Amino acid sequence: MKIQELIPIACLLALAAVAPAHAEGRWSLGLFAGESVSQNHGSALDARALAQVDPMLGIGMEAGMAYMNDAYRRQWVSFASDAGNALASLTDGITRNRGVYVGPAIKVGGVIYAIASAGMYEFSDNQAHTTSMRWGGSAGLGISGRGRFEPTAELRYRRAQDDVYTADAIQFTVGIHIQ
Repeated sequence: MKIQELIPIACLLALAAVAPAHAEGRWSLGLFAGESVSQNHGSALDARALAQVDPMLGIGMEAGMAYMNDAYRRQWVSFASDAGNALASLTDGITRNRGVYVGPAIKVGGVIYAIASAGMYEFSDNQAHTTSMRWGGSAGLGISGRGRFEPTAELRYRRAQDDVYTADAIQFTVGIHIQ
């Protein structure tokens, strides 16, 4: 999925969050930013719109990008890094070595909740060229405040693999749920 295709999807997510006031139930929009750790580390950005069909259950769509190296399976990875690589990795996940994803998401719980999603992942290499697309998913836990603007923190595991390649990352993000 190219960035030109992601922009209309992000606009639809934003429109879903501002649904008409006469709609049954609540809608929430979540915006998150944080750290993604794969072979090294980089940034992560998430956005999601959920329909709260029950106070403890939200169903909707999620889109975002995270640092995820797409590597051959069964490959040994070194975690060695120097100061230059650490400084350059601050934008990894946005500018290079990124996994862009979009798909359905489900949130179960209140202040402490579980979150899961599945969807299409598009990967790029260190030169920002698209390398592959495949299905993947994520699961994690979050903690949230109460009210109309809820500060939120999440810890998630993302994974997408096929017969040859695998990409996974542990992601920690902070953000806000707007209800």
